[in-house]
Amino acid sequence: MHVDEAVIHDLERYRTEGYPWTEWDLFRAQAPVYWYEREAITPFWSVTRYADVKRISGDNKRFANGEGRLRLDLAERDRRFWDTYRHRMEERGWDPDEPPDFIYTDRPVHWDMRRLVAPEFTPKAMRSREESLTNHAQLYADEFAKKIEAEGTADLVEDLAVKLPLATICEMMGASPDDWEQVHAWTAVLFDDPKLMRFAQANETKKDMRRRMFVEFEEWIFQEIAKRRATDCSGPDLISILLRSELKTEPLTPQQLLGYIRVLIAAGNETTRNASTGGMIALLQHPEELAFFVDRLDDSETLDNGVEEILRWTSPVIQFARVCTQDTEIGGQVIRAGDHVGIWHASANRDERQFPEPYRFDVARYPNEHLAFGHGAHFCIGAHLARWELRAFFRAVLPLLPNLRLQGELERIGHLHVGPIQRQMVVST
Repeated sequence: MHVDEAVIHDLERYRTEGYPWTEWDLFRAQAPVYWYEREAITPFWSVTRYADVKRISGDNKRFANGEGRLRLDLAERDRRFWDTYRHRMEERGWDPDEPPDFIYTDRPVHWDMRRLVAPEFTPKAMRSREESLTNHAQLYADEFAKKIEAEGTADLVEDLAVKLPLATICEMMGASPDDWEQVHAWTAVLFDDPKLMRFAQANETKKDMRRRMFVEFEEWIFQEIAKRRATDCSGPDLISILLRSELKTEPLTPQQLLGYIRVLIAAGNETTRNASTGGMIALLQHPEELAFFVDRLDDSETLDNGVEEILRWTSPVIQFARVCTQDTEIGGQVIRAGDHVGIWHASANRDERQFPEPYRFDVARYPNEHLAFGHGAHFCIGAHLARWELRAFFRAVLPLLPNLRLQGELERIGHLHVGPIQRQMVVST
């Protein structure tokens, strides 16, 4: 295959086969900085090597988030997203040019927004949540074990992986446990899940159902805001913190609050659940690594290393996009101001220049400076939360895995940004 024939944006390929590792290998070897011009997607520079991805991620001045293209997607989906977003903002009488959320901004605005909740995502804050994470993880592992014992089979996704990240971010938001399952449904509509129609009402089209659920999610957020205001926003939850916060001596607008809360909930759900599911699948596919991990479960260093390898291996965030702000040479190619750039985190995490034997799943791998959480000013604000969740999750779940085996095909959703795993059944051995 020649690089000019390689395709790395086909959603159907992501759905049926997963990540295009062979093509990324080809690009890293022959054209690590490549002008990618294909049907159905706006052209961009494809960047696949670890060092280049890290460099661009860390250079927020030359490669901006806030220029309108945050993630690579098909041109029609991009257009539909922005048309729908602007229409919804105009319906509410809001500014259609205001970014959907703070991730679409750059410094100094990005930092001013980010710092409002940053203290709630530090290692110190995570240590205060460790007992809750441990208890929830064990509860869900025990429920999963009971389901396996009673029925002989279960789904790694819906019956297990979705639960801990959902409970954790909802608790941090101060949401009632009665709402958690509905929050899960609302965030599911962010992706083109083939099973979305299970949420449809009588005679409702998929388009109408998705629109209704978007509106319901937003209205629920405003109801939660109203509840906090009724108690003077005095609580420790993230919504109350945002309501008490100010930007340049002014409180956040309703538009900013909605975007902030929505992105925290969505990001807190999807990526960690995919790392959890992908990690379990990898361990079941590599029994020697599973046995090594289980035998050393009480060793915190092994647990830490294993979680980092799961993050590298699964790379739940596939890519981000940037817009070049001034002519810059990367990998021998001159990227011009105004050019779009796609930085492939998953490809970088398989770069043999950075990781010896990158296609070997090794839970003892160290060092392991992967880019699963990005790098630089836009390094994932929830990185510590994800790590603490995954440690609690695998500490509780690992003892169950030696008695399970995979059954049936892995079901994915075709998506260029996060590659959601929709279903993976297991059976008791």
